[in-house]
Amino acid sequence: MKGLFITGGTLWSGSAFLRGHALLVCGERIVAAGPEESVRAAVPPGTTELRLSGESVLPGFVDAHIHLTTWAKQRSLLDLGGARSLDEALDMVREEARRTPPDGWIRGWNYNETLWSGRRSLKGPDLDSLAIPNPALLQRVCTHINVANRRALDLTGIDSSDGVLEERDAVHALRAMEKSVFSRRALLEALKTACAELASMGVTCVHPCGADDYGMEEDLSLYEELRAAGDLPVRVFSYHDAPSYPAMPSGFGGDWIRYQGLKIYLDGSLGGRTAALSAPYSDAPSTCGQLNWTITHVTDMLRTARERGVQTLLHAIGDRALDQAISCISTVDAEFGPARLRDRVNHLIVCRPDQRARLAELGVFCDIQPSFVPSDAAMAPPRLGPDRMKWAYRWRSIMTECGPVSASSDAPVESANPMHSLGALLDRPGMPHSPEERLSLEEAIPMFTENPYRAVGRSDGGRLTEGCLADLAVLDRDIRGLTGPELKDVGVMCTIAGGRTTHGGPLEATDGPTSEARVICPRPRVAR
Repeated sequence: MKGLFITGGTLWSGSAFLRGHALLVCGERIVAAGPEESVRAAVPPGTTELRLSGESVLPGFVDAHIHLTTWAKQRSLLDLGGARSLDEALDMVREEARRTPPDGWIRGWNYNETLWSGRRSLKGPDLDSLAIPNPALLQRVCTHINVANRRALDLTGIDSSDGVLEERDAVHALRAMEKSVFSRRALLEALKTACAELASMGVTCVHPCGADDYGMEEDLSLYEELRAAGDLPVRVFSYHDAPSYPAMPSGFGGDWIRYQGLKIYLDGSLGGRTAALSAPYSDAPSTCGQLNWTITHVTDMLRTARERGVQTLLHAIGDRALDQAISCISTVDAEFGPARLRDRVNHLIVCRPDQRARLAELGVFCDIQPSFVPSDAAMAPPRLGPDRMKWAYRWRSIMTECGPVSASSDAPVESANPMHSLGALLDRPGMPHSPEERLSLEEAIPMFTENPYRAVGRSDGGRLTEGCLADLAVLDRDIRGLTGPELKDVGVMCTIAGGRTTHGGPLEATDGPTSEARVICPRPRVAR
């Protein structure tokens, strides 16, 4: 298309939805936005017109924290999310072994023992009891716990009495399994399919988080190969859990693929009881979780990042991990002054009021996962107890006290569909306490559009404004006033990234200088 003129929709202004407004896209940018009459006057000949009937038009969604390559790979592996007991999970592994050659790996993921009758955790001897010849490695839904059978332990030289591998202990088994299961060509195809599904959800930009120490790498050359073939519908701003070599500053790359920063995993997960709490778990008084690094090591990593011009993203789920993040950032700020690109802290599930105040003082950019609320509703209260639950999952408080917040899916831990996350922000399903922490739709949308761009130091994305990137999502209805459950059923009519239709196209125009476009696609399927 020479250009695209969008009329008749309900357009997001940045703070509200407006009728009677229009957009003009030329190339990779929005060149005009505002009242339809004024925008129409700027439309050049040959422009395609997309005439809507009130459907909502938003900036393309941004997933500010996703393990994209891992999500892409796991979709072809054994999904244990449907198991409702330990026996059901083991039956699924047994059946998978029947379909797999004796020397082939059994790779399962997404099990969640908190949903099982009895809630007993999976252990290696449970897998050994199946007497299958295959090496087997199963990953908990949080990705921070893996369980291996004896065959997998022997093949990888890992010493474990119960086969339970916490945090980075599983990396050798994960890499051995991946080498056996995924070729580069298979990875490319998996990524291509996953990115196309993201586009079908209205996503136009992602912040993938690599975790080499957890066997969850992100390889930028894969994205570049997809881009060269015309198969990359999303912008990629990536974080990695090891310093780049050779050294690169944040922002190295182009508008579509860039190195963004260093991810530091301070602790683990609440579900796996590896999140670092300042007092013992209420349902396991013998443990407070664990910190992955000493305060000296974290400070050194932050110091090196500042010297190289690298933004950091710190994973902190427990309040003890958040104390460590605040202490280390404060120390490095005192030495260097505030960073050009502010440090980001991810998750903040257990965040005390005093910690919110310190985060605000430091100017840290916070990133949350709204879908953790319904997923953790049954698990979190017994883990934390009533007093700590008063501090937990306080999204409105963090937004109000700490400034702009970005939101994300953390897929494959949660659904990658942004509509699910938006619904969780509105309704907080499953957590009746703290109803004042619910957000309105208008408050929630910037967390998935403009704010992730602000987090990486850019002002030209996530807004339907003249000069901004032509990344937008046309939904299949007007979403004003919808409830959280109703948002889950919203589909995407078409997605445009960089002025190019990435889902729901192609847009075809009839004859004439500015004629109506037709969206050539079936009724949009709602990605679950």
